[in-house]
Amino acid sequence: MVAASLIAGCAIRATELPISYMPQQNVQAIAGADTVPVEVRVEDLEPEEYDSVWDRANPFSDKLVRFQVKDAVDTVRGAAETELKARGFKIGSGGASVIIQIERFAARKLIDGEFGFTAAGRGYLSMRVEVQPQTGKALFSENVGGEGTPTKESAFSGKPATHVLEESLADAFRRLFADPAFTAAILATRQLTPAKPVSPGRIAGAFATMSRR
Repeated sequence: MVAASLIAGCAIRATELPISYMPQQNVQAIAGADTVPVEVRVEDLEPEEYDSVWDRANPFSDKLVRFQVKDAVDTVRGAAETELKARGFKIGSGGASVIIQIERFAARKLIDGEFGFTAAGRGYLSMRVEVQPQTGKALFSENVGGEGTPTKESAFSGKPATHVLEESLADAFRRLFADPAFTAAILATRQLTPAKPVSPGRIAGAFATMSRR
């Protein structure tokens, strides 16, 4: 128990970890995707301190070691753009907007075992995803979650939670792109794109041509 107390006492704060995204394999391009520019906007709505049910419901919360993702906004945006480009979409403005709100992106290790010699790890990503056209209401709005495979290892290994965080990110985007309504909503923005205004010069030129006739 002394070992567990020492470990828990040294690691109560959340530690930020840089992670990488593992792109999906064997992705097929979507017909018509190359005609739709997509802008990805990400907001991080995670609380500064996690006082959530996830932690409060655990009677051993004082033995939790918490991890968060460093540069979570850029990491999630990069993952989204990678998968969109793999399916043929162009990243740019003037078409669809994919808005992602990160509600929770974290991992934890719980020091357990009778003598505190083992640690169980878990990662989780929760985000709100919307697809919006240039004008009008959102065409897609869903909560999407992803989880990493729980781990169990020596409490003294010092191994970070990078793997479960990366798995959580990959699982969330796998679930998102498995929903055909998501990409269908992006494609549907083509029909709602405002027509480009005709310049006064072109109108005057057209009128002059008609007058000569």
